[in-house]
This record gives sequence, C-alpha cells and structure tokens, in this order.
Amino acid sequence: MNCIIYVNMKKLLFPILFFALAAVVSCDSDDDKGVAVNATVKSYIEAKYPGASIRKAEYENNGLLEVEFIHDSLLKDAYFGADNGWVYTEWDIALAALPKSVADAVAEAYPSHRIDDVDYVETPSGNYYEIEIEKRGAEQWIYVTADGVILDGGLEGTVPSLGNKLNVFVEAKYPGATVRKSEYDENGLFEVKILHQNVVKEVYFNSSGEWVYSEWNVAVSALPAEVRNSATALYPDYRIDDADFIETPSHQFYKLSLERGNFEQEVLLAPDGSVMNF
Repeated sequence: MNCIIYVNMKKLLFPILFFALAAVVSCDSDDDKGVAVNATVKSYIEAKYPGASIRKAEYENNGLLEVEFIHDSLLKDAYFGADNGWVYTEWDIALAALPKSVADAVAEAYPSHRIDDVDYVETPSGNYYEIEIEKRGAEQWIYVTADGVILDGGLEGTVPSLGNKLNVFVEAKYPGATVRKSEYDENGLFEVKILHQNVVKEVYFNSSGEWVYSEWNVAVSALPAEVRNSATALYPDYRIDDADFIETPSHQFYKLSLERGNFEQEVLLAPDGSVMNF
C-alpha cells in the first residue's frame, strides 16, 4: 500500500497559545492511520495522567499527534506538536456533570439557547469548558471557566480588532497588502484575508496575536516543475486537482489534492519537490 505523509493546518483550538506542526498519514485506506507513541509523549502522559492506558495514536488533520487513552474511566484525547510538546487535552462531559456555575453562566448569557454538547479542555495556559449551544438550528461554541467566566472565545464570524501588532506584522510580511476581511474562524483563530500582489491570501493568528500560518490557492499551471514532476512520480495515475501554498514560521510547502476517479490523495511537497517529512 502506498502512503504519503502530509500536513493539513486547519483545525486549531481557542484559546490555546501555540503553534504546532506535524504530519498526517494519508493512504488509500483510511483505516491504516495508527502510529507508535514515542517515549517522550508516553512519559508525559504517564506523568500527567497516572494510570492512563493508551489505546491508539494518529496524526490529525490539523497536524497534531492525537493520543487516545483511558484515564479515570474516561476516554481522553491528548494532542502534541511536532516537538512532542503537549498542546491540549480534551474529553467529553455529560451535561448532568456540568458544574452549576458554568450552566448558570451560559443560561444567563444565552437564555434562548440550549446546551447541546460539552467538552472539558486542559491547556498549558488554563482549563475551560468548550460548550456547543444551539438556537433554532444555529450552532456556536462558547468557552467557560469552571467558575463561570465566559472567555473571549472568538466565535465564528465575529470581527476581531486587528490591533497594531497584527497590522505591523501583515505590513512587514506582505508589503502593500490590503486587508479585505478579518474574523474569527470556526476554530477560534484570527483569520485575516488580505489582497497581496493580486492574490487573495489568508493569514491566521492565535489568540495572543502570534502568526500561525498563511495559505493561498495556486494555479496548477503555476506550480514549479519540480513539484509537478514529484507529484507525478509519486502518483502516476493521479491528476492534480487543486493546489495551495502554505507558509508557517518554520516551513513553506505546497499542499496538493490529487484525484484518480473516485480516489483522492493529498501530498505536501517542498518547493524543490521533496516530500515534507516532519
């Protein structure tokens, strides 16, 4: 079975202050995604969650290593970055187990909504409840501390203030860029859509204003020959359907979507055509 390693930088969680980049394994079979847990990650889990029993591990579509384990009779998921650093842990909470202080805060702030789902999230910068609320079919997420304080969760569609720090960064990295739109995305990141050199680019920042990554679409015909040749060599029976260029604080690469009939593959290639192995 042919497998290729790729990265997808989409799903990150507010208000975690981090940048993490890792690999996701994509194969013709979606069931073969398990990876071994290295000693560093295993030791961290054992120390933080004594008695934990690791069930499986795999790379998620957001580029983080997800380790699923049982602890205190609960199924938990811990996420680690490319440096093996812990990013966050989350697990499902029964509505009946939600602290009264949290339930009361939600009811007061959103009296017309009902609580649909609850996760508890632990991060290096603090813990909170991630709560999905619903009203007439419309869903949104809010973030509430154990004592009932509703955090600035960056709800999808709300417009953040770019502030001087972000403006300075955008102008320095993308000189002459025009900001067309800015809002929190569904994962709580600050998404800033800019027009730079006649190309629409999306620039993402975490909740501390740190740049996480940028991406933009690239015409297949504009791909470097090294990238096209590499994709063809890796998947000779596939055609390149779509291409994005992604840059992060430490890497630059192309994310290619390839198709062959009903089969799809994604591959990450450096500008010189080499496969990105993180």
